[in-house]
Amino acid sequence: MKREGWLLVLLLQVTVALAGSRVDLDRAAKQVQKKVNGRVLGAKTVTESGRTIHVIRVLTPDGRVVHVRVDGESGKILHPPK
Repeated sequence: MKREGWLLVLLLQVTVALAGSRVDLDRAAKQVQKKVNGRVLGAKTVTESGRTIHVIRVLTPDGRVVHVRVDGESGKILHPPK
């Protein structure tokens, strides 16, 4: 398959994954910001084993940077920051 074809397939997969998520990235970031009581530095959505995961990068009040993963379907924080 030509390069353009692969890119189109990848774009379609990402679009389908994002469209299926029930908790959008903005809502996940706000949830994490409130839970950690920090400042959101960045956020992205990834697909892991067919699941939509939001990864939120947060600066905590004590100066640490943590990455918090949120399930895109349920909104559940997958592992709290340490």
